[in-house]
Amino acid sequence: MVFLNIVLGICALIYLAYILFFFYGLHNVRSNDELNIEYPSLAIVVAARNEENNIRRTVESLAAQNYPADRYNIIVINDRSSDTTGVILKDLQGTVPNLKIITITECPPGVSPKKHALIQAVKTTQCAFILTTDADCVHHPDWLSSYTGLMEKNLGVATGITLFQLDDYRSGFEKLWQNMQNIEYMSHQIVLAGAIGHNVGFSANGNNMLFNRQLYDDYEHDALQKKVISGDDFFIIQTAEKMHYRLKFNLHPAGTVHTPPQRTLRDLINQRARWSSKIGKASAPVLLFSMNTFFYYLGLTLYPFLLLFSPGFWLAFVLLFGIKISCDTLYMVYGYKKFGQKLNPLYYILMELLHAPFIVIVAVVGSLFGFTWKGGRYKVDSKKM
Repeated sequence: MVFLNIVLGICALIYLAYILFFFYGLHNVRSNDELNIEYPSLAIVVAARNEENNIRRTVESLAAQNYPADRYNIIVINDRSSDTTGVILKDLQGTVPNLKIITITECPPGVSPKKHALIQAVKTTQCAFILTTDADCVHHPDWLSSYTGLMEKNLGVATGITLFQLDDYRSGFEKLWQNMQNIEYMSHQIVLAGAIGHNVGFSANGNNMLFNRQLYDDYEHDALQKKVISGDDFFIIQTAEKMHYRLKFNLHPAGTVHTPPQRTLRDLINQRARWSSKIGKASAPVLLFSMNTFFYYLGLTLYPFLLLFSPGFWLAFVLLFGIKISCDTLYMVYGYKKFGQKLNPLYYILMELLHAPFIVIVAVVGSLFGFTWKGGRYKVDSKKM
Protein backbone atom coordinates (compact mmCIF):
# COMPACT_ATOMS: atom_id res chain seq x y z
CA MET A 1 0.00 0.00 0.00
CA VAL A 2 2.86 2.37 0.69
CA PHE A 3 4.20 1.90 -2.85
CA LEU A 4 0.69 2.36 -4.27
CA ASN A 5 0.28 5.59 -2.31
CA ILE A 6 3.58 6.91 -3.66
CA VAL A 7 2.58 6.11 -7.25
CA LEU A 8 -0.88 7.62 -6.85
CA GLY A 9 0.62 10.64 -5.11
CA ILE A 10 2.86 11.28 -8.13
CA CYS A 11 -0.14 10.83 -10.45
CA ALA A 12 -2.14 13.29 -8.33
CA LEU A 13 0.62 15.92 -8.54
CA ILE A 14 0.88 15.52 -12.33
CA TYR A 15 -2.91 15.80 -12.52
CA LEU A 16 -2.77 19.00 -10.47
CA ALA A 17 -0.08 20.41 -12.75
CA TYR A 18 -2.22 19.72 -15.82
CA ILE A 19 -5.30 21.31 -14.26
CA LEU A 20 -3.31 24.45 -13.46
CA PHE A 21 -2.02 24.41 -17.03
CA PHE A 22 -5.59 24.24 -18.35
CA PHE A 23 -6.77 26.88 -15.87
CA TYR A 24 -4.27 29.47 -17.05
CA GLY A 25 -4.85 28.48 -20.66
CA LEU A 26 -8.58 29.07 -20.28
CA HIS A 27 -7.78 32.44 -18.74
CA ASN A 28 -5.92 33.26 -21.96
CA VAL A 29 -8.94 32.50 -24.16
CA ARG A 30 -10.49 35.81 -25.11
CA SER A 31 -14.19 36.37 -25.74
CA ASN A 32 -15.17 37.28 -29.29
CA ASP A 33 -18.33 39.21 -28.47
CA GLU A 34 -18.74 41.15 -31.70
CA LEU A 35 -19.81 39.62 -35.00
CA ASN A 36 -17.69 40.24 -38.08
CA ILE A 37 -19.59 42.22 -40.73
CA GLU A 38 -17.47 40.73 -43.52
CA TYR A 39 -18.68 37.63 -45.37
CA PRO A 40 -15.81 35.45 -46.61
CA SER A 41 -16.72 32.45 -48.74
CA LEU A 42 -17.32 29.38 -46.55
CA ALA A 43 -18.38 25.77 -46.86
CA ILE A 44 -20.26 23.78 -44.22
CA VAL A 45 -19.76 20.02 -44.38
CA VAL A 46 -22.23 17.57 -42.81
CA ALA A 47 -21.73 13.80 -42.93
CA ALA A 48 -25.08 12.02 -42.58
CA ARG A 49 -25.92 8.35 -42.34
CA ASN A 50 -29.46 7.24 -41.52
CA GLU A 51 -30.42 10.61 -40.08
CA GLU A 52 -34.03 10.82 -41.30
CA ASN A 53 -35.18 12.02 -37.87
CA ASN A 54 -32.69 14.89 -37.70
CA ILE A 55 -31.34 15.97 -41.08
CA ARG A 56 -34.18 18.32 -42.02
CA ARG A 57 -33.89 20.34 -38.83
CA THR A 58 -30.11 20.53 -39.19
CA VAL A 59 -30.14 21.71 -42.81
CA GLU A 60 -32.90 24.22 -42.10
CA SER A 61 -30.91 25.72 -39.21
CA LEU A 62 -27.89 26.05 -41.52
CA ALA A 63 -30.00 27.54 -44.29
CA ALA A 64 -31.39 30.14 -41.86
CA GLN A 65 -27.98 31.71 -41.14
CA ASN A 66 -27.74 35.48 -41.12
CA TYR A 67 -25.20 35.20 -43.90
CA PRO A 68 -25.57 35.83 -47.65
CA ALA A 69 -26.63 32.55 -49.26
CA ASP A 70 -24.26 33.13 -52.16
CA ARG A 71 -21.31 33.32 -49.75
CA TYR A 72 -21.60 29.85 -48.27
CA ASN A 73 -22.48 26.31 -49.33
CA ILE A 74 -24.01 23.51 -47.30
CA ILE A 75 -22.46 20.23 -48.41
CA VAL A 76 -24.24 17.17 -47.05
CA ILE A 77 -22.77 13.72 -47.66
CA ASN A 78 -25.43 11.03 -47.71
CA ASP A 79 -23.15 8.23 -46.55
CA ARG A 80 -24.74 4.86 -47.46
CA SER A 81 -28.05 5.68 -45.77
CA SER A 82 -30.67 2.94 -45.85
CA ASP A 83 -33.51 5.13 -44.59
CA THR A 84 -35.18 8.20 -46.14
CA THR A 85 -32.25 10.58 -45.52
CA GLY A 86 -31.63 10.87 -49.28
CA VAL A 87 -35.27 11.58 -50.05
CA ILE A 88 -35.42 14.33 -47.43
CA LEU A 89 -32.25 15.93 -48.80
CA LYS A 90 -33.62 15.93 -52.34
CA ASP A 91 -36.75 17.62 -51.05
CA LEU A 92 -34.70 20.24 -49.22
CA GLN A 93 -32.81 21.13 -52.39
CA GLY A 94 -36.01 22.66 -53.71
CA THR A 95 -36.00 25.31 -50.96
CA VAL A 96 -32.29 25.59 -50.08
CA PRO A 97 -30.44 26.76 -53.22
CA ASN A 98 -26.98 26.57 -51.64
CA LEU A 99 -27.42 22.94 -50.58
CA LYS A 100 -25.17 20.43 -52.32
CA ILE A 101 -25.64 16.68 -51.88
CA ILE A 102 -22.93 14.05 -52.27
CA THR A 103 -24.12 10.45 -52.27
CA ILE A 104 -21.74 7.69 -51.22
CA THR A 105 -22.70 4.09 -51.91
CA GLU A 106 -19.47 2.34 -50.88
CA CYS A 107 -16.53 3.04 -48.58
CA PRO A 108 -13.04 1.71 -49.38
CA PRO A 109 -11.95 -1.10 -47.03
CA GLY A 110 -9.75 -0.09 -44.14
CA VAL A 111 -10.85 3.56 -44.22
CA SER A 112 -13.03 5.33 -41.66
CA PRO A 113 -16.44 5.89 -43.32
CA LYS A 114 -16.87 9.37 -41.84
CA LYS A 115 -13.38 10.47 -42.81
CA HIS A 116 -13.91 9.12 -46.31
CA ALA A 117 -17.11 11.17 -46.51
CA LEU A 118 -15.37 14.33 -45.30
CA ILE A 119 -12.57 13.92 -47.84
CA GLN A 120 -15.08 13.67 -50.69
CA ALA A 121 -16.80 16.85 -49.52
CA VAL A 122 -13.61 18.87 -49.10
CA LYS A 123 -12.55 17.97 -52.64
CA THR A 124 -15.65 19.71 -54.03
CA THR A 125 -14.91 23.16 -52.59
CA GLN A 126 -12.15 25.72 -52.97
CA CYS A 127 -13.01 27.63 -49.79
CA ALA A 128 -10.00 28.43 -47.65
CA PHE A 129 -11.93 27.64 -44.46
CA ILE A 130 -14.46 24.88 -43.92
CA LEU A 131 -16.86 24.27 -41.05
CA THR A 132 -18.01 20.84 -39.92
CA THR A 133 -21.06 19.91 -37.92
CA ASP A 134 -23.15 16.79 -37.36
CA ALA A 135 -26.44 15.80 -38.95
CA ASP A 136 -28.32 16.03 -35.64
CA CYS A 137 -27.21 19.54 -34.61
CA VAL A 138 -29.09 22.84 -34.44
CA HIS A 139 -27.33 26.17 -34.90
CA HIS A 140 -27.88 29.80 -33.94
CA PRO A 141 -28.63 32.08 -36.93
CA ASP A 142 -25.31 33.87 -36.30
CA TRP A 143 -23.27 30.67 -35.97
CA LEU A 144 -21.34 31.30 -39.18
CA SER A 145 -20.71 34.94 -38.36
CA SER A 146 -19.37 34.03 -34.91
CA TYR A 147 -16.52 32.19 -36.63
CA THR A 148 -15.58 34.71 -39.29
CA GLY A 149 -14.17 37.09 -36.68
CA LEU A 150 -11.70 34.37 -35.65
CA MET A 151 -10.40 33.74 -39.14
CA GLU A 152 -6.87 34.74 -40.09
CA LYS A 153 -4.32 33.42 -42.56
CA ASN A 154 -2.47 31.19 -40.08
CA LEU A 155 -5.54 29.88 -38.29
CA GLY A 156 -5.57 26.09 -38.30
CA VAL A 157 -8.61 25.12 -36.23
CA ALA A 158 -11.26 26.94 -34.23
CA THR A 159 -13.89 25.12 -32.22
CA GLY A 160 -16.80 26.06 -29.99
CA ILE A 161 -19.15 24.82 -27.32
CA THR A 162 -21.66 22.03 -27.90
CA LEU A 163 -24.55 21.57 -25.49
CA PHE A 164 -26.83 18.58 -25.13
CA GLN A 165 -30.49 19.44 -25.57
CA LEU A 166 -33.30 17.11 -24.52
CA ASP A 167 -36.92 18.22 -24.46
CA ASP A 168 -38.24 15.55 -22.10
CA TYR A 169 -37.09 12.71 -19.88
CA ARG A 170 -38.59 9.25 -19.87
CA SER A 171 -38.02 8.78 -16.15
CA GLY A 172 -36.56 10.43 -13.09
CA PHE A 173 -33.52 8.16 -13.39
CA GLU A 174 -32.90 9.34 -16.96
CA LYS A 175 -33.12 12.97 -15.82
CA LEU A 176 -30.49 12.20 -13.19
CA TRP A 177 -27.91 10.54 -15.43
CA GLN A 178 -28.56 12.83 -18.38
CA ASN A 179 -27.74 15.88 -16.26
CA MET A 180 -24.63 14.12 -14.98
CA GLN A 181 -23.70 13.31 -18.59
CA ASN A 182 -24.04 16.99 -19.51
CA ILE A 183 -21.53 17.97 -16.84
CA GLU A 184 -19.10 15.18 -17.75
CA TYR A 185 -19.24 16.22 -21.41
CA MET A 186 -18.73 19.86 -20.48
CA SER A 187 -15.59 18.88 -18.54
CA HIS A 188 -14.05 17.62 -21.80
CA GLN A 189 -14.79 20.93 -23.50
CA ILE A 190 -13.35 23.00 -20.69
CA VAL A 191 -10.15 20.94 -20.87
CA LEU A 192 -9.80 21.35 -24.64
CA ALA A 193 -10.49 25.10 -24.34
CA GLY A 194 -7.78 25.40 -21.68
CA ALA A 195 -5.31 23.59 -23.92
CA ILE A 196 -6.21 25.82 -26.86
CA GLY A 197 -5.41 28.81 -24.64
CA HIS A 198 -1.78 27.62 -24.82
CA ASN A 199 -2.11 26.79 -28.55
CA VAL A 200 -2.02 23.10 -27.67
CA GLY A 201 -4.49 20.85 -29.49
CA PHE A 202 -5.94 18.25 -27.16
CA SER A 203 -9.12 17.83 -29.20
CA ALA A 204 -11.97 19.73 -30.83
CA ASN A 205 -15.73 19.43 -31.26
CA GLY A 206 -16.17 17.99 -34.74
CA ASN A 207 -19.82 19.04 -34.66
CA ASN A 208 -18.76 22.66 -34.07
CA MET A 209 -15.45 23.26 -35.79
CA LEU A 210 -13.80 25.46 -38.42
CA PHE A 211 -10.56 24.36 -40.04
CA ASN A 212 -8.08 25.53 -42.64
CA ARG A 213 -8.49 23.34 -45.73
CA GLN A 214 -4.70 23.49 -46.22
CA LEU A 215 -4.50 20.91 -43.44
CA TYR A 216 -6.35 18.47 -45.67
CA ASP A 217 -4.36 19.39 -48.76
CA ASP A 218 -0.87 19.24 -47.26
CA TYR A 219 -1.14 16.87 -44.30
CA GLU A 220 -4.00 14.52 -45.18
CA HIS A 221 -2.41 11.48 -43.52
CA ASP A 222 -1.56 13.23 -40.24
CA ALA A 223 -4.69 15.34 -40.13
CA LEU A 224 -7.10 12.49 -40.73
CA GLN A 225 -5.49 9.16 -39.78
CA LYS A 226 -7.93 7.58 -42.22
CA LYS A 227 -7.60 4.04 -40.88
CA VAL A 228 -8.63 5.13 -37.38
CA ILE A 229 -12.41 4.87 -37.28
CA SER A 230 -13.04 7.94 -35.12
CA GLY A 231 -11.25 11.21 -34.41
CA ASP A 232 -11.51 13.50 -37.43
CA ASP A 233 -11.57 16.45 -35.01
CA PHE A 234 -9.03 14.90 -32.62
CA PHE A 235 -6.30 14.42 -35.21
CA ILE A 236 -6.80 17.56 -37.27
CA ILE A 237 -6.30 19.93 -34.32
CA GLN A 238 -3.19 18.04 -33.21
CA THR A 239 -1.83 18.27 -36.75
CA ALA A 240 -2.57 22.00 -36.80
CA GLU A 241 -0.57 22.45 -33.60
CA LYS A 242 2.28 20.29 -34.92
CA MET A 243 2.49 22.40 -38.08
CA HIS A 244 2.47 25.63 -36.04
CA TYR A 245 -0.96 26.90 -37.01
CA ARG A 246 -2.98 29.07 -34.64
CA LEU A 247 -5.74 27.45 -32.59
CA LYS A 248 -8.74 29.36 -31.29
CA PHE A 249 -11.85 28.76 -29.20
CA ASN A 250 -15.16 30.36 -30.12
CA LEU A 251 -16.74 31.85 -26.99
CA HIS A 252 -19.41 33.88 -28.77
CA PRO A 253 -22.90 32.89 -27.52
CA ALA A 254 -23.99 32.36 -31.12
CA GLY A 255 -21.15 29.90 -31.58
CA THR A 256 -22.84 27.33 -29.36
CA VAL A 257 -24.30 24.27 -31.09
CA HIS A 258 -27.07 22.08 -29.66
CA THR A 259 -27.30 18.34 -30.17
CA PRO A 260 -29.36 15.52 -28.62
CA PRO A 261 -27.54 13.34 -26.07
CA GLN A 262 -27.26 9.57 -26.03
CA ARG A 263 -30.58 8.17 -24.82
CA THR A 264 -29.37 4.94 -23.16
CA LEU A 265 -26.48 4.13 -20.86
CA ARG A 266 -25.26 1.52 -23.35
CA ASP A 267 -25.11 4.14 -26.11
CA LEU A 268 -23.33 6.53 -23.77
CA ILE A 269 -20.66 3.97 -22.92
CA ASN A 270 -20.25 3.14 -26.62
CA GLN A 271 -19.82 6.81 -27.48
CA ARG A 272 -17.24 7.46 -24.76
CA ALA A 273 -15.45 4.20 -25.60
CA ARG A 274 -15.20 5.38 -29.21
CA TRP A 275 -13.73 8.68 -28.08
CA SER A 276 -11.18 7.02 -25.80
CA SER A 277 -10.17 4.29 -28.26
CA LYS A 278 -7.81 6.53 -30.26
CA ILE A 279 -5.79 7.90 -27.32
CA GLY A 280 -2.88 5.58 -28.09
CA LYS A 281 -2.32 7.50 -31.35
CA ALA A 282 -2.42 10.94 -29.72
CA SER A 283 0.36 13.50 -29.43
CA ALA A 284 2.76 13.20 -26.49
CA PRO A 285 1.09 15.82 -24.21
CA VAL A 286 -2.36 14.29 -24.77
CA LEU A 287 -1.05 10.76 -24.25
CA LEU A 288 0.76 11.69 -21.03
CA PHE A 289 -2.30 13.43 -19.60
CA SER A 290 -4.59 10.56 -20.61
CA MET A 291 -2.37 7.78 -19.26
CA ASN A 292 -1.68 9.62 -16.01
CA THR A 293 -5.38 10.35 -15.55
CA PHE A 294 -6.29 6.73 -16.27
CA PHE A 295 -3.89 5.32 -13.66
CA TYR A 296 -4.87 7.99 -11.14
CA TYR A 297 -8.57 7.27 -11.65
CA LEU A 298 -7.95 3.50 -11.62
CA GLY A 299 -6.24 3.83 -8.26
CA LEU A 300 -9.08 5.92 -6.86
CA THR A 301 -11.60 3.39 -8.17
CA LEU A 302 -9.88 0.37 -6.60
CA TYR A 303 -8.80 2.06 -3.37
CA PRO A 304 -12.10 1.58 -1.46
CA PHE A 305 -11.85 -2.19 -2.06
CA LEU A 306 -8.23 -2.23 -0.89
CA LEU A 307 -9.28 -0.47 2.32
CA LEU A 308 -11.21 -3.60 3.25
CA PHE A 309 -7.83 -5.30 3.73
CA SER A 310 -5.82 -2.26 4.88
CA PRO A 311 -8.24 0.05 6.71
CA GLY A 312 -5.39 2.08 8.19
CA PHE A 313 -4.88 3.90 4.89
CA TRP A 314 -8.26 5.60 4.71
CA LEU A 315 -6.67 9.01 5.37
CA ALA A 316 -4.41 8.58 2.34
CA PHE A 317 -7.47 7.79 0.22
CA VAL A 318 -9.26 10.91 1.46
CA LEU A 319 -6.22 13.00 0.57
CA LEU A 320 -5.80 11.47 -2.91
CA PHE A 321 -9.50 11.76 -3.70
CA GLY A 322 -9.57 15.26 -2.20
CA ILE A 323 -6.92 16.42 -4.68
CA LYS A 324 -9.12 15.31 -7.58
CA ILE A 325 -12.25 16.95 -6.16
CA SER A 326 -10.43 20.20 -5.39
CA CYS A 327 -8.79 20.39 -8.84
CA ASP A 328 -11.95 19.50 -10.71
CA THR A 329 -14.18 21.87 -8.76
CA LEU A 330 -11.84 24.82 -9.15
CA TYR A 331 -11.57 24.30 -12.88
CA MET A 332 -15.21 23.41 -13.55
CA VAL A 333 -16.59 26.41 -11.66
CA TYR A 334 -14.25 28.73 -13.54
CA GLY A 335 -14.94 27.00 -16.86
CA TYR A 336 -18.73 27.19 -16.51
CA LYS A 337 -18.44 30.89 -15.70
CA LYS A 338 -16.15 31.45 -18.70
CA PHE A 339 -18.62 29.63 -20.94
CA GLY A 340 -21.57 31.58 -19.57
CA GLN A 341 -23.27 28.42 -18.29
CA LYS A 342 -24.70 27.41 -14.90
CA LEU A 343 -23.30 24.46 -12.96
CA ASN A 344 -25.85 22.52 -10.91
CA PRO A 345 -24.13 21.66 -7.58
CA LEU A 346 -26.18 18.52 -6.88
CA TYR A 347 -25.62 16.90 -10.27
CA TYR A 348 -21.98 17.95 -10.17
CA ILE A 349 -21.36 16.25 -6.81
CA LEU A 350 -23.04 13.05 -7.98
CA MET A 351 -21.08 13.10 -11.23
CA GLU A 352 -17.81 13.67 -9.37
CA LEU A 353 -18.39 10.62 -7.16
CA LEU A 354 -18.83 8.38 -10.21
CA HIS A 355 -16.47 10.13 -12.58
CA ALA A 356 -13.30 8.11 -11.95
CA PRO A 357 -14.86 4.63 -12.34
CA PHE A 358 -16.82 5.78 -15.39
CA ILE A 359 -13.67 7.00 -17.17
CA VAL A 360 -11.85 3.78 -16.29
CA ILE A 361 -14.69 1.66 -17.66
CA VAL A 362 -14.99 3.47 -21.00
CA ALA A 363 -11.20 3.52 -21.45
CA VAL A 364 -10.97 -0.24 -20.91
CA VAL A 365 -13.97 -0.94 -23.15
CA GLY A 366 -12.70 1.32 -25.94
CA SER A 367 -9.16 -0.07 -25.87
CA LEU A 368 -9.86 -3.77 -25.42
CA PHE A 369 -13.39 -4.56 -26.57
CA GLY A 370 -14.26 -1.97 -29.23
CA PHE A 371 -17.52 -0.12 -29.71
CA THR A 372 -20.68 0.03 -31.79
CA TRP A 373 -21.14 3.02 -34.11
CA LYS A 374 -23.54 3.65 -36.98
CA GLY A 375 -24.59 0.02 -37.16
CA GLY A 376 -21.06 -1.45 -37.19
CA ARG A 377 -18.82 -2.97 -34.56
CA TYR A 378 -15.35 -1.44 -34.51
CA LYS A 379 -11.99 -1.47 -32.85
CA VAL A 380 -9.64 1.49 -33.12
CA ASP A 381 -8.72 1.02 -36.76
CA SER A 382 -10.57 -2.03 -38.03
CA LYS A 383 -14.11 -3.26 -38.37
CA LYS A 384 -14.79 -6.41 -36.39
CA MET A 385 -16.35 -9.24 -38.38
